[in-house]
Amino acid sequence: MVKLSHENFIKARNYIFANSDDINRAWFRYNFEGEDTVAFMDALAKYQHEDGGFGGIFYEFDYQGSCLKSTEIAIGYILSLKIKPSADHPVIQSMMKYILERYHSEIGNWGDPAVPEVNDGIHNHWVRYRGDVIIPIESENVRIKKYDANEKVCFAAFVVLYSELVPNELYQDIVKYPIEYILRYYDKNSPNFKKEIFDEGSPYDFEYFQWFVPCLKDKEIADKLTAILSQNPTAFMELDYAKSDNEYVHLPCDAIDSPNNIIYPAVKDLVDDSLEYRIKQQSEDGRWRLGWSFGESEGFRKLHNLYEASRTMKILAELGRFGRVER
Repeated sequence: MVKLSHENFIKARNYIFANSDDINRAWFRYNFEGEDTVAFMDALAKYQHEDGGFGGIFYEFDYQGSCLKSTEIAIGYILSLKIKPSADHPVIQSMMKYILERYHSEIGNWGDPAVPEVNDGIHNHWVRYRGDVIIPIESENVRIKKYDANEKVCFAAFVVLYSELVPNELYQDIVKYPIEYILRYYDKNSPNFKKEIFDEGSPYDFEYFQWFVPCLKDKEIADKLTAILSQNPTAFMELDYAKSDNEYVHLPCDAIDSPNNIIYPAVKDLVDDSLEYRIKQQSEDGRWRLGWSFGESEGFRKLHNLYEASRTMKILAELGRFGRVER
């Protein structure tokens, strides 16, 4: 098994501490210095606003206020904790209030993950605010058919994880759409199977569903959804690893970031091979670089640098989960 050498681990650590922010430093300490959930949640709480949403932990725009997009990042951290904070944790309670207030039952989903203020500052075009015009959908079947998991089903995952904080009727409304969408449109044995999802789709829905399914408390339905998602697990993965040197692509290890991932058994060899490729991509200064630039302005360069430091921490944490770090 190829591992990141101790020397290169230290280089990555030093790069993160020199170039990143407090949350990434806290994430390093959590992953490599004791897995202290309380200490990490204390660090995460500093990025939570009074309304319960998060800001300042997403590096593709410079807006620091609360929005669903930054709150998504906070959920990703919480889902990765080995010991989750309890439902009575003030961060969790305030966060749930923020998320539920922004749910639209008339479409069975959340709206735009960004807010208008994002467009006023430095931002990459793919994360701009696109306008949050919510048009009610009367038919439940149409709401299911139009379900958009990208950037949104993670909020359903949080709702499932802390279901005791959610009124039962609202809980059932939130979870039925992602569950039914997978059952109807991802399952190749379903009469409603949408082949175009796999022929033309992006990896995001598939990867976000991997956040949602493990949180489900109904093991029977979770196992069924896992089996469906495992039917065609490489559809959204780039298997020509060299493309990741200069292009934005998702290697198997980018989609499957933990040996506990529900899809890992179906693609174990590919994930292991791509982890070795990622190890070899580390730069001399310890970072994992992007193969492209956000932009040439000072603001874009600042975001780019923060993104690379965060990416370095994300890859380092993943290598740690897979036992790929010499320490």
